[in-house]
Amino acid sequence: MRRPRILMVSQCVLCALLVLPLAQGASSHEEPPPPAPTPSRTPLRLDSLDGIIGRAISHRELEGSQVAVLFESLDGEVLYERSADLKLIPASNMKIVTGACALATLGPAYVFVTHVATDGVIEERTLKGDLYVVGSGDPSLVSEELWRLVEEIRVLGIDTVDGDLVLDASLFDSVAVASSDAEDGDRAYHARTAALSLNFNSVAVHIHPGDRNGAAAIVSLSPETGFIELRNKARTGSSRRGSTIEVRRDWDDGRNVITVTGRIPEGSRGRTVYRNLDDPTGCFGAAMSAFLRRAGITLRGGVRRGVVPEGARSLVRHESKPLSLIVRDLGKYSNNFAAEQLLKAMAAQRSGTPGTTDGGAEILEEYLVSVGADSGSYTIADGSGFSRENRLTTRTLVRVVRAVTEEFETSCEFLASLSVSGVDGTLEDRMGFPGLTGSVRAKTGLLDGVTAMAGVLRTVAGEEVLFSMITNGFECEAWRMHDVEHEILTHVARTLPAQRTH
Repeated sequence: MRRPRILMVSQCVLCALLVLPLAQGASSHEEPPPPAPTPSRTPLRLDSLDGIIGRAISHRELEGSQVAVLFESLDGEVLYERSADLKLIPASNMKIVTGACALATLGPAYVFVTHVATDGVIEERTLKGDLYVVGSGDPSLVSEELWRLVEEIRVLGIDTVDGDLVLDASLFDSVAVASSDAEDGDRAYHARTAALSLNFNSVAVHIHPGDRNGAAAIVSLSPETGFIELRNKARTGSSRRGSTIEVRRDWDDGRNVITVTGRIPEGSRGRTVYRNLDDPTGCFGAAMSAFLRRAGITLRGGVRRGVVPEGARSLVRHESKPLSLIVRDLGKYSNNFAAEQLLKAMAAQRSGTPGTTDGGAEILEEYLVSVGADSGSYTIADGSGFSRENRLTTRTLVRVVRAVTEEFETSCEFLASLSVSGVDGTLEDRMGFPGLTGSVRAKTGLLDGVTAMAGVLRTVAGEEVLFSMITNGFECEAWRMHDVEHEILTHVARTLPAQRTH
């Protein structure tokens, strides 16, 4: 079902439009006004953008950079284009494609199901057999949800598990990183993937000062499961100096090691740092084992990996929040982990196990073709845009935005995933000034030398415009490029007329 517009006119305005003709016709003795002349079509092209962009990229720090820009009206008219068919690194604008494709392929109501099953029987509050946990790639599973799952096991009347806790993560392949760009990083945005994942496959490191200058800093991990070794070398420093805290995550002798060094000022409020984790499945198993103990359930066996046997009996079915909310968080907060999980989940559903990044990339390519993108306008390496091997054109991105917002089933969910200028998400601290606050819904993208933004702009006059902007190869600070983007959007918002006749 096609939608001719993206945003709805408010009911108040609509009522005013309906009542006005009645008020005008109340005095029947007045001569009716002559018919208004038919206005000519208002020119819409924004050729003046050439001068603005030209001045912006003439800065010496932008020499050699590549700038692509496209603005289109809702009815498909090109208002302005510059290098719109140039393939550039899109950074996190790749998540526009991943989110839109997931909504179209899986559906907004889709849920990820984590199953708990057994091949044994429950007798006298003891499970005589193994306890299997089967992952579906849920990107939203966090400690609170895992605790609920464990509670559902407890209320079945199980105090003891005679067998093992068996982790079935076979829905995805064993390749934890989507690209070499993320392989060596320990930041949370260097996403690791697994069919059984918890807390975005990251750990929170909480750092607080001790009770006096020179004392050891107070450091803790969340969740604390014993699977991660903590090496606290941090101290409490003078309150007159800033923090020098550094947190590093390494893989040492088959386990994750968190090392905290530096000084945190005495009397400060502390800070929390997030780091990713290798061996996500092992981390999940350690966390669940710890939660079982806290719930009073004794696990007599060990924790191992395996595949749930045919005929196993289901004990618990835990559903994620719907995909519409997962995609919302994916877009608002540019969650690399969620994007890569969605990519493999789509591949697993399409082709069966295991789901792979390459399989998911093929699905994205098919989706781009379905919305009218030229086959030479894209190169897909991952779902998050973290890989610098990705390529998209601004024309392709606008076609994706147009396609997903014209479908009734996906339009509201997709628009809700875009950050709002000066309000929330990655645009919370951008464009918070008159004329643009609340008037841009967009996905941002940022890598070294790469900035991008695509979405919907509402002009001062009420016109709604689809747009995409990508810049590659600049050497200045990112905020300078953001200023260029803001200047372009401000110009369009102020100059594009609202009334058009055909």
